Amino acid sequence: MRFVKSSLLLAALILGMLLGYFWNYLAVAKTGGGSINNGQSPGVLPTEQFMISHMTNTNGSIKTNLKHQKSNDEGIALGEEALSESLGLWMMYAVEKDNKLLFEQSVEVLRTYFWQDDGWVAWKTGATPKSVHANALVDDLRIAEALFLAAERWKEPEYEDLARKIGNSLEEKQYRNGLFTDFYDRNAKWTSDVLTLSYLNAASMSMLQKLNSLDGKKVQENISFLENLPMQNNFFPFSYNLTEKQYRYHQEVNLIDQLYIVLHRAQAGTTSPEVWEFIKQEFTKNGLLYGRYDAITKKPAVAYESPSVYGLAIMSAIELGDADFAKDLYYRMLRHQTRNPQSEWFGAYMDYSTMDTHSFDNLVALLAERKLYNEGLLR
Repeated sequence: MRFVKSSLLLAALILGMLLGYFWNYLAVAKTGGGSINNGQSPGVLPTEQFMISHMTNTNGSIKTNLKHQKSNDEGIALGEEALSESLGLWMMYAVEKDNKLLFEQSVEVLRTYFWQDDGWVAWKTGATPKSVHANALVDDLRIAEALFLAAERWKEPEYEDLARKIGNSLEEKQYRNGLFTDFYDRNAKWTSDVLTLSYLNAASMSMLQKLNSLDGKKVQENISFLENLPMQNNFFPFSYNLTEKQYRYHQEVNLIDQLYIVLHRAQAGTTSPEVWEFIKQEFTKNGLLYGRYDAITKKPAVAYESPSVYGLAIMSAIELGDADFAKDLYYRMLRHQTRNPQSEWFGAYMDYSTMDTHSFDNLVALLAERKLYNEGLLR
């Protein structure tokens, strides 16, 4: 009897493994694309449904983590706290999906929980109001970009007004020595003297220039700065200190930072051949991309892959006209998605070692997937 029970248990384990392989097979089968949708662009992608079902707070904001967590460090967002980063990505997704209702709901969240009347946007919400007194340039520019695109798509002047206020706030509070900077601290009335280079969203700045919200000369100075970045070991620097007039390079390179720069430069019409060739060669050689690399040896510095790295690489490939590579990256990205429709976490990019996930990984991957459909690269 003990032998029979053991055999049944072994059979169940094998069956579970086979089912897992089956769902992964569906995920990477290039003949059918990423979703089973009878050849039509799907209305609700699995990751979108996961975000709505599991990563949305009762007030409509996006959770930072799936698992409930708290931190004593006010400079960290965890658990149910919501980031302006997540809000901006969700708004961009609503525009890409042409979902006006979803966008309207996001604007309401923006107005209620993140917004100040002068156009300043808190970098997170969910903590005590006094603790959040800084914004984030990259998130403000993304939200402004989403508002501009939404105003064009749905002819809503209110969205233009909001975008214009964000631009006005950035120009008034976060422009110094010829460049925009990372943040403005409302309590200290102090402007950062550092620019994280992945924050320079050229497309958004150009849109705000069209609204006469950012001065054209200042926009062109910042885009030119982005286009003429120096390189070290064929990687971009991480940041620039405006006071010291010095670039900072990291010995351990995060591909998210590098890919944001690649994407923003591509949107400005400038290629990044050194970084892009490294990424393509790594993917060709290993069939995957790691999250971080040693800047000197070019060897992986970590053992993990990141859905957000793949998402940013996909969007960069689309912008650079590299359609085949974009699709190859997509099928690799899907290996990290829960593909079993019977799973509670269907559509999620879960870390099953911790049973947790971060909104950023899911939102970047989701936005990239929707862009692939909109470009006709998936059907």
